[in-house]
Amino acid sequence: MKKICAALLLLAGLAGGLLPEAAVAEEKPVVRTSAQPCLHGFPMWYAEKQGWLKDAPFTVKFMLFASGAPQTEALAADQWDIGTMGTVPTMMASMRYGYKLIGVSNEEGATNDLWVRPDSPLLKHKAAVAGFPEIIGNTEDWKGKKILATTVSTGHYALTATLKALGLNDSDVAIVHMEQGQAMTAFSAGQGDILQLWAPLSYVAEAKGWTKVSSGMAAKVRIAGGIGARKDFAEKHPDLVIAWLKIYMRIIEGMKTNPEQYVKPLLEYFNSYCGLELTEEQVRMEFKYRPLYGVSEQVSALEDPAKLAAWMSGVANFMFDQGRITKKEFDRYVKANFFIDPSFMKKLAAETSK
Repeated sequence: MKKICAALLLLAGLAGGLLPEAAVAEEKPVVRTSAQPCLHGFPMWYAEKQGWLKDAPFTVKFMLFASGAPQTEALAADQWDIGTMGTVPTMMASMRYGYKLIGVSNEEGATNDLWVRPDSPLLKHKAAVAGFPEIIGNTEDWKGKKILATTVSTGHYALTATLKALGLNDSDVAIVHMEQGQAMTAFSAGQGDILQLWAPLSYVAEAKGWTKVSSGMAAKVRIAGGIGARKDFAEKHPDLVIAWLKIYMRIIEGMKTNPEQYVKPLLEYFNSYCGLELTEEQVRMEFKYRPLYGVSEQVSALEDPAKLAAWMSGVANFMFDQGRITKKEFDRYVKANFFIDPSFMKKLAAETSK
């Protein structure tokens, strides 16, 4: 009878949330991880799928966003802790919410690009812009064109840099804001004259027979995707940030040294998880056009004023010229060294060198 009563008391305690100490000790903190349907969103999704989080001191809640704007809004509402975004949303998150920039997910200058259909008048003038041989079309060709673009994004940055190279401003063209999938559908239906995309949809555009007329690289700007952490989370849980980075960078290092091994898993991420329709060859282009940074390269980029700080300065100037940020915000951002925090990556480098 005593055994039955003890069992009933245990069940009552479990029902009331009074878990045994051993069970409590086994619970792990959750790191809410945000990503996009882009290369930089792949590593933690893959780590979880491979079971590599089993021995990690945390579990992951994976959150997918269409682009940086809604991702930044979710950060402002404290809905996620660590994630990867493009340059522009990373800057806005840092400037407005103290988001810490702790790494470079990839360099996206070549894959933030602009496309036209085969009958576009821009294609009549190649290498027509002095100093920018990869930009197609001249100033008059571009002026007044309707451009479908995801605004306040890395793609918008590439677009504005292109217009600047042409001697134009955003006001000299008609920019229509659309998210990437919506813009691709609209352009396929005949809307707009120029389409702004980023990978992997850039590869779909090429498969459709459209022509790339510019990119961040063509306009000579560097576009670094950011790895970052919510300020409060990073300050309260630095060990979790480093543990998260250790797994993320393990996959980045693998993708650098043996990209072919990751083609099929990345294809699954894009197609099965993100709802895209890519081929293996298109996925291989991700490794061709998006430079990745190993741990030691990360530390160098984070600490060298001529690298990440200079790249983020270019983005900040773009946003200030756009009237999207105030002079006060700009000055605060520069003074804070663009909220770059190399401490986490440096600690990871020290751990991995032992």
